Amino acid sequence: MSKPDAALEDAAARIRDERDEIHRPYHEALAALEDALRLLGTTPYAGPVHAPQPEGRRHWRRRLSAFAWRSVPILRQQRAFNTALVDTLTRFVRQIAPYVNMRDGELADALRRLADDSADARSKLANDSADARSKLASDAADARSKLASDAADARSRLAGELSATLWSVADDMKRRWESMAARERRNEARVDEIRQAATAWRQVTASLRRELERLSAQPAAAVAAQTPSTDAADPGTQLASATDSAKYVGFEDRFRGAAVEIRARCAYYARHFDAASDVLDVGCGRGEFLDVLRGRAITATGVDINPEMVAQCRARGLEVVERDLLAHLASLPDASLGGLFSAQVVEHLEPAYLLKFIDTAFLKLRPGARIVLETINVASWIAYFQSYIRDITHVRPLHPETLAYLVTAGGFQKVEVVYRSPFPPEHRLAKAPGPEAGTSEEDARLGSVTAVFNRNVEQLNRLLYADQDYAVIAERG
Repeated sequence: MSKPDAALEDAAARIRDERDEIHRPYHEALAALEDALRLLGTTPYAGPVHAPQPEGRRHWRRRLSAFAWRSVPILRQQRAFNTALVDTLTRFVRQIAPYVNMRDGELADALRRLADDSADARSKLANDSADARSKLASDAADARSKLASDAADARSRLAGELSATLWSVADDMKRRWESMAARERRNEARVDEIRQAATAWRQVTASLRRELERLSAQPAAAVAAQTPSTDAADPGTQLASATDSAKYVGFEDRFRGAAVEIRARCAYYARHFDAASDVLDVGCGRGEFLDVLRGRAITATGVDINPEMVAQCRARGLEVVERDLLAHLASLPDASLGGLFSAQVVEHLEPAYLLKFIDTAFLKLRPGARIVLETINVASWIAYFQSYIRDITHVRPLHPETLAYLVTAGGFQKVEVVYRSPFPPEHRLAKAPGPEAGTSEEDARLGSVTAVFNRNVEQLNRLLYADQDYAVIAERG
C-alpha cells in the first residue's frame, strides 16, 4: 500500500470514529426522550442547548473534523444535521430534567396532577361531546318532527282538496244523473202515454170499423127495427157508443191488470165449478175466466154489454153474447145454469138492478149450483182510494157484509166471504221491535208501551191495508 493510500485509510477510519462518536449522544438522547415521554408526555420547546465537551479532545478533533469536512462535503452536511438534532434533544432533556430530579413523592404528585388534569380534560371533552351529540340529536329530532308535521299537513291539505274536488265532482255527477233520470222518466211517461193512446185509438178504430161494416151490411129498415128510438137509430150515436166501449177496454188493460194476471186470479174460483156445466160468466170482459173454464173442459158462455170486449172474446173462439146482463139472464130457462160467476161487475150496478139480478140468478141456477160474486173490498182504504174511485163507471161501493146479506136475502145458502189479493206486507205499517228481556220497572213500562203501539199498528193495517178484493160464494138450495 502506498503512503498516500494509507493516509486516506487512516482519515476514513477517523471519520467513522467521529461519526460513531457523534451518533452516540444522539442515541442516548433518544432513549432518554422515550423514557421521559412514557412518564410525562410532551413539553414545550425551550430553544437550542449545547452540551459541553472535554477540553483535551476538542483540539485535535477540531482539526481532524475540519480536514474531513473540507475533504468530504456530505460529511459536513451530516455533521450539521446531527449537531442540530443533538441540540434539540439536549434542550428537551433539560426541560424535563426538573421532573427527573424530583423526589418520588413530588413526581407522584405531579403525575397525579397531570393525570387529574388529563382526566378533567377528557371528562370535559366527553361532556362537551355528549352535549354536542345530544344537541345534534335533538336538532335532528326537531327537524324530523317538523318535516313529518309539514308532510302530514301537506298530505292533509292535499287530501282535503282532493276530497272537496271529488265531492264536487260527485255532486255534479249526482245532479246530472238525477236530471237525466228525471228526463228519462218523463220520456218514458210520454212514451207510455203515446203507447196507451195508440192502443186505445187502435181499439177505437177497430171498433168503428166493425160497427161501420155491420151498419153497411144491414138495410136501414133492419137497423131501425133493432133500435127502440129514433136517437138510437142514428149511426153517429152508435159509433160514439162503440168508441166509448173501445176506450173502456184500454182502461181495463191499464188499471185492472194484464190478462195473464187476471187469468191466474180467476183460476182460484174455477175449483168451485169443477163438477158443473153450463156456467154463465156475467160481465165476462176480456174472457179470462172463460179461458180457465175451457182449459178445464167445463162448458161455459159469457155475456157482456161492451161490444169491443165481446169482439175480443169471439176472436179467441169463446162463446159470448153482447147483451144487457139482466136481460140475457132473464131470457134463460129457469134452473138451466150449473153455475154463475161474476168478477168486478156488481159495483157497476144500481141497487135496484143488483137486487133484481140476484133474485133472477137464484131462479136460473139449478139446485146445488154455486154463485160467485167478486168485487173490490171497499172496507180496505187502500183498495177504496186506489181502485174503486179510480173507475168512473163504478156506481156504488159494496161492503162485504152488505153483499153477503143481499145474497142471503136472495135465497142462497152456505154463504161465505172469501178475501183475496192481499196487500204486500213490506208496504204495510211496521211494528216496533219488542224490548230486550229485563226485570226493571223501566223495561216493563217500555214493553207495555210497545205492546199497545203494535196493537194499534195491527188495527191500522187491518183498516188501511186489508185484502183488496173479496168474493161472496153461495149455493142454490
